[in-house]
Amino acid sequence: MTRRKINMTMTSYPLTVPMPVLKLPLLTTDPLTAGELFSHCGVRIVALPIAPAMDAPGAATLGEVGGLGAWLKWEGLTVALPGFGQPLTKVKKNSERVGVHYQLPHGGTKKTVNGAEYEEWLKAAHASVALPLSQAPDHYAPVDDIVRSVAVNAAWGAQTPTGWGVVQGAGLKAARQESIAYLVEQNITNFYLGGFEQPLEDEEWQRSLEMTTDLLPPNGLVMVEAATPFRIQAAIEAGVHLIISDLPLTLARHHRYLQEDLSDVPVEEGAPHGLPKQAWPYLTERHVGLATRLLTEANVKNWTAYFAKKHREMLN
Repeated sequence: MTRRKINMTMTSYPLTVPMPVLKLPLLTTDPLTAGELFSHCGVRIVALPIAPAMDAPGAATLGEVGGLGAWLKWEGLTVALPGFGQPLTKVKKNSERVGVHYQLPHGGTKKTVNGAEYEEWLKAAHASVALPLSQAPDHYAPVDDIVRSVAVNAAWGAQTPTGWGVVQGAGLKAARQESIAYLVEQNITNFYLGGFEQPLEDEEWQRSLEMTTDLLPPNGLVMVEAATPFRIQAAIEAGVHLIISDLPLTLARHHRYLQEDLSDVPVEEGAPHGLPKQAWPYLTERHVGLATRLLTEANVKNWTAYFAKKHREMLN
């Protein structure tokens, strides 16, 4: 396992690593769930995609209420992710100036955001940690496109500095090295690893992650998205400090119970909260909201407990 020292001056928050970061879909997360349930389950940091949030409820509304955390009545830390939901397709000569092209979820409107506009997004989000304007290339894009995307992402990062840098370069070692070199020149010491939210094969995901973490300078914080149990474990073994995932919520939506070892079973088999397994078909049919809330609570508790266990193991 890679052991990385942490420069604690980078955050005023007491970090125990590896630290789980719960990724939330802003528009379908109600304030009661975020403000009470998640904190009760041991969540300390939530991550939210800001691109859809700037469409609705919108930058003006979020700015008026005090940002993403205030919107959700969340008192913990918030991480603002760009949230474009699709890879960078083609880098053009004017990409640095024009910005990122993206499409809102579920076949929504096609839009563009440039550096100045993204800066306004960041002000409205009022997040504890925010990523600069960035968009990862497709992991299997042509080499020339990946190399060009590294340069344009570095330029976007310089336009929208947040104290964090996004390491791009897909699965190419030379491209990742170049991306890190750009960020070091910008005096960046905290790194989000871009592109790992894409649906890659497990072996390739792990190879690329280990390759990238080995290239990073010492100290500072490292953050990555890891959607599955395999990816979470691989990120922990690679020494990543902040691991973003929506795993417990995704499983709850599919009526699956997340166990303490991060394996999952049908909710009837897991029977969380000590309820008889016969009760769950009734709840999911007659009281969907209650069933989802109970299962979400159980899943998130086991998810945070898994990270707490890993932290204790590291100390021993």
